[in-house]
Amino acid sequence: MSIREKIVMQDGAVFPAKAFADAVLEPVFDTQRDYYYQHFLEISLAHAVMLHEQGILEREETRIILRGLLEIREIDFSNAKYNPAYEDMFFTLEKDLERRIGAIPAGRLHIARSRNDVGICQYRMALRLQLLAALCAVRRLTETLIEVAGEHVETVMPAYTHTQPAQPTTFAHYLLAFCDSLIRGWERLFGAYGSVNRSTLGAAAITTTGFPINRERMSELLGFDGLVENSYDAIACVEYITHTASALTELGVSLSRFLKDTLDFCTREYGYFRLADPYVQISSIMPQKRNPSSLEHARPITSALIGQAQTAVMMLHNTPFGDMVDSEEQLQPHLYASIENLMRVLTLLTNNYATMEVNKDIMRKRAGEGFITATELADTLVRDGGLSFRESHRITAAIVRTMYEKGLTQSELTPDIIREIAGGGAEVNRAMIETALNPAHFISIRGITGGPAPDEVRRMLTDRQSSCAALALHIDELRKHLADAHQLLEVSVQRITET
Repeated sequence: MSIREKIVMQDGAVFPAKAFADAVLEPVFDTQRDYYYQHFLEISLAHAVMLHEQGILEREETRIILRGLLEIREIDFSNAKYNPAYEDMFFTLEKDLERRIGAIPAGRLHIARSRNDVGICQYRMALRLQLLAALCAVRRLTETLIEVAGEHVETVMPAYTHTQPAQPTTFAHYLLAFCDSLIRGWERLFGAYGSVNRSTLGAAAITTTGFPINRERMSELLGFDGLVENSYDAIACVEYITHTASALTELGVSLSRFLKDTLDFCTREYGYFRLADPYVQISSIMPQKRNPSSLEHARPITSALIGQAQTAVMMLHNTPFGDMVDSEEQLQPHLYASIENLMRVLTLLTNNYATMEVNKDIMRKRAGEGFITATELADTLVRDGGLSFRESHRITAAIVRTMYEKGLTQSELTPDIIREIAGGGAEVNRAMIETALNPAHFISIRGITGGPAPDEVRRMLTDRQSSCAALALHIDELRKHLADAHQLLEVSVQRITET
């Protein structure tokens, strides 16, 4: 028997081939069942209401269609299995409706619509809910970090550049920096939501229809902010996917960097943080170990969220500008998985930061070591010693090098040492040196906009709290808009079915 004959025997000679069904159609059906069932029915209800309002369907046939759809909506579809007799969920539910109300009214529902515009619409409806959940999770972490920062406005710590202690700052100043990154990520997710929440219905296959439909009405009934107006664009557009993937990638990168710092700060060598007991695991053999496993797990989860977002983008690379399966059920779950992983990481970070202990003493001690206030010493030589900054920078670098070579700490620096290195060109006294090398002083005089001085940090905290409140209000408005649209659809359906 030839290979061809064996394959025909195994796969059959009619659609769908067993291999095709197993590899593609059944997994696709499962995705449709898990994510799009209710959205498909909402779209169908809105389409029927619109057809009636436009005079395309008579009241009685519309009533029959709507009642059939409402019956189907009550079915528990969660355990539905793929039936090879029907290509996908679209045709499975169409056939179910036909069995309930008859072929003619069921077929009339399909006037002026296609799997193309319906499919893309349901992808957008599913994705907008995922994005709303992600927005809420980002909100929770941001508000948590702002609250923690408010407790540490005067908690001195080293700031790092190139992974080396650089200058003193405060823990609040550090946390606010990441809060700002989160808020920008929050805003990018809102932007992605705006790209997603546009209706494709009425585009039909790609060129709309000759029937006098009302695209705007369907958009309103389903809670969209408007249309993807050009019907070709409605079917071909994938920017709502890449916009979402981009926002997720940028958030993932920011979170991964923050995780890196957090895990470093948990080490005994740093000793800045002590995670709460529920978030650490004890070694199976070393009883003294407190492994920060919750955050260690968050690290690969973050990598996965970035990878899944990038997978969605790569699946669209070099695809045609039109209808295609590349952007459909095999792609969409990568975005959902990316968002799910984002929310897992956000939850772990939120709960860890809300409950961990901060070792203020160690942070303060490290901020007073290693001459990380040397910038202020150089500034003092300019301000009070009459030197140019370039000259004071050279002298200060020589001071630090000399102290290191002699095994002296910064508390042992004297005016004589400075004069010797500077060649007598810098007049400073011990009080000036002590002030310049004091981390708290270093921070307090950096009250320029965005600096770590406590009053400036408090101002930023108040501002960020206002920003969070405004963004939180926007989330509530988006939710209300969807709830109001759902209610409008229900009332519109009821008005037809019960009169």
